Amino acid sequence: MTLHAKLGASGGRAGSLRMVDLFRLHDWSATALGDRDGWSSVLRTTVDMMLASLHPMCVLWGPQRIVLYNDGYAEILGARHPRALGLPTEDVWPELWAEIAPLIDRTFRGESLAFHDQSFTMTRNGFEEQVWYDFAYSPLRDEHGEVMGLLNVTSDCTARHRALEQLRESEAFMRDVLVASNDCIKVLDLDAKLVFMSEGGKRVMEVSDFGAIAGCPWPDFWEGAGNLAANEAIASARAGVASAFQGYADTMKGSRRYWDVQVSPIVGADGTPERILSISRDVTELKAAEEARAVLAQELAHRMKNAFAMVQAIVTQTLRQAKSMEEGRAAVSQRLSALGRAQDILTRSNFTEADIHDVVATAIEPHRIVEDRIAWSGPHFVLTSQQALGLSLAIHELATNAAKYGALSNEAGHVVMAWKIADGAFAFDWVEAGGPPVAPPGTRGFGSKLIERIVASYFEGEGRLTFDPAGIRFRLTGLPGGVASEA
Repeated sequence: MTLHAKLGASGGRAGSLRMVDLFRLHDWSATALGDRDGWSSVLRTTVDMMLASLHPMCVLWGPQRIVLYNDGYAEILGARHPRALGLPTEDVWPELWAEIAPLIDRTFRGESLAFHDQSFTMTRNGFEEQVWYDFAYSPLRDEHGEVMGLLNVTSDCTARHRALEQLRESEAFMRDVLVASNDCIKVLDLDAKLVFMSEGGKRVMEVSDFGAIAGCPWPDFWEGAGNLAANEAIASARAGVASAFQGYADTMKGSRRYWDVQVSPIVGADGTPERILSISRDVTELKAAEEARAVLAQELAHRMKNAFAMVQAIVTQTLRQAKSMEEGRAAVSQRLSALGRAQDILTRSNFTEADIHDVVATAIEPHRIVEDRIAWSGPHFVLTSQQALGLSLAIHELATNAAKYGALSNEAGHVVMAWKIADGAFAFDWVEAGGPPVAPPGTRGFGSKLIERIVASYFEGEGRLTFDPAGIRFRLTGLPGGVASEA
């Protein structure tokens, strides 16, 4: 009622009031009924009875059929409430007037009328809607027996009508649905014994003869925790409460399946459960996917920890050996950029692996100022995520050093990278030539430690940096992390 009252309110506080309040506040002297104190005893008594009732009622009074109504009928009026109070019926229901005027006239002539499942097309809320009502018109007589008004007792049966209509149309459709559905739809008695199983259910449960399992206790089909959950669901359904669970149960041919199960009471006319509905959906593939996602999440967390550890080591060691904060900041930034580029490659395969050609090309790309000064060759094969990160950092360190002091610091030098797999062993070579003469450094920095020890550990092998006067050489040997593939 309150909802319609608010929709119909044009202003002030009338839209949120109950009808008894609206009657008290209404200016009846401005209507054909006149001041309320002057109403006849029949009208006053009828209105008091109507306002006290919870059932939708309205009174049509006098020659103009003035509309008076209670809270229940206010809902029927929709957006026309509360403006409809005290108006002639023709003004309240203009779209229905042609239909109801003859019925009203008959009642004012003394007839009592009753209608069941009567259809109307209303525009009470600004749009057409088809509705159905049960209603009864009764004449209201004064002390002389003259009909002065009409009492309308009504109820909205639209939902019931539509439900019955749908029920009549749906029997064949529901049979088709039960056949087509891949859900296993079952009906159990209150002892949880099988009474019915849908055709689609027989298919997914691989049941060839339902008669062989009819009457069997349904919880017995479940194993372990599923059996306990099934019995608890049955107990809830007996108590009138729907529930759900998931668990493993084999089909009749022994195929292991994971099911999502909804268990609901089927309530009888007296409002108590008389049977139980169970709907089981095969979610085996979804369960497997969830388990795979859980494993992936754990693996991702592990890899994130490794990545954070690598970042921490890079930052700590770089800043510890930097000659100035500016030098350290630049070195950290470059190394983290190299790490980021390697991570970009790994995202293509969910951080699990990367092709060595992609790793080399991405790591060296920032240093390829002139196309023919850096070259590489070797077979395609897959590196693990750690090996990809490590090799990417090693190439970055070597290329940065070459750009500052080695073969890429002049106009003539060049770098060649080559790798191979032989007898199950991996070897990667970095060779510089054409640059300034090379002399061994007095001390080894973090970059040298990174490529000789840390990266080598990812390959379970060895890294060796050689300061040949003709150019720096680096050899990384170890075990390949993945498998070779065609180029």
